[in-house]
Amino acid sequence: MRDAEKLDQFVVLEPRELVPGALAVLVRESRLPEIHEFQTEQKERVWRVRAVISDGIPLTGDGNDAVARQYHHNFFLNENPISIYLHAGGRNAVYYDLAADVNGHLESIEVQVKCALPDNALLLARKPINELLDAFVRSTPLPLLVQRLELLSPNDSSVLAYELVLPCRSAVRFGPMGGILQRAPFAPYDALYREAITSGSPYYRLLCAWKVYEGIGRIRKFLREKAEQFGVQERLPPDPAVDREELLRLGFRPEFLEGMRTANDLFGRLTEMRDSIAHFLIDSDAGESQVYLADGTQLRIYSTAAAALLLYAHRMIEVLRQYYARNLEQHLMRGMLLPMPANREMFIVQAKDYGLDEGAKARSVFKVRYDFVVTGNQVRVTRNGEPIDSTFSTREQDTADRPSALHKFLVTIGRSRVDAHMVCAEIEKGNSVNGVIGNE
Repeated sequence: MRDAEKLDQFVVLEPRELVPGALAVLVRESRLPEIHEFQTEQKERVWRVRAVISDGIPLTGDGNDAVARQYHHNFFLNENPISIYLHAGGRNAVYYDLAADVNGHLESIEVQVKCALPDNALLLARKPINELLDAFVRSTPLPLLVQRLELLSPNDSSVLAYELVLPCRSAVRFGPMGGILQRAPFAPYDALYREAITSGSPYYRLLCAWKVYEGIGRIRKFLREKAEQFGVQERLPPDPAVDREELLRLGFRPEFLEGMRTANDLFGRLTEMRDSIAHFLIDSDAGESQVYLADGTQLRIYSTAAAALLLYAHRMIEVLRQYYARNLEQHLMRGMLLPMPANREMFIVQAKDYGLDEGAKARSVFKVRYDFVVTGNQVRVTRNGEPIDSTFSTREQDTADRPSALHKFLVTIGRSRVDAHMVCAEIEKGNSVNGVIGNE
């Protein structure tokens, strides 16, 4: 990157709340007058949008780091450039211009879109580009994704704006220190949170945020029981309040936030989005629907929702972690042997009990296979190939308010509520479900 570009700072046009993982539009300061002119003029024109293709997206750094990150994949062009079409029948076709670098690596895919606003050009371009990548990978399963979109200026064909996943700008300078206390009740949710923020997919990030949220009730129950056991008088903290202005800056509509007070309310209002991406095919009064992952509008919506849910899931966990540290850690960590350099040989990783209770050890490894075989209206269950006494009916409907007997059984063997409902939904259609892995 040229020094002049580094001095020409990025301005984030949207969202106004800079949450890592959100889909953002970046413009260099020198291009602001030009883009404001296009936005004010609102003249319909043909825009050129270019997608830089890679096998991953930058997750750390600033805007300069994100646009300077080298793409990486194993997709090559025999000719450079190449123009191809993707045809869906009738007149429903799109032309693309593919360009490669000097080594033949696919560098970018360009598409033309017609609209008035620059932001809409980026929105419209993402779907056809994703559809072309989907067509590529159906025959050869290469990991290909859009690292960023570049909107080219109609005036000089240079980059006017970038659309990319906002990277994390936080940094850590570590040490010296003795060590870190592992707070066992929170460890699985720390793992989920890290799984989420290391993913470039807003759909997966949203699911991980929901998994954390679903576990908060279990953590609260654990803390409540331990507080009673040790005579702790301090009450559990309430759910964090939502910051309405923060969510507006992130891109939520005012009417959506009407009456919202707590983080629990935020998750409640986004339940349908969770269900849509968790189950993919959703039955409703209007018929069957699905989330089209290639669509630019869906990507933006899920990006905004996932950023908000991860933000508040983390806050919900943190207030409980602080309560644990203040009130319970001193009781639960009694007898802890402090690791020191002189006795470090006592703390070598080996196959042994890591201090988990029997229930936690059982839940930590899924080891039993269950098959649910539908015959007529009856559901027979086998455990590791052997029939068990439990039987269920395809006629019993599983709902959020009234979980079915099969749903309750699936939860007892370690499946989440979402997983249990997915299995029940298939069986209610009369389909057998094989290979459900449980823990007992």
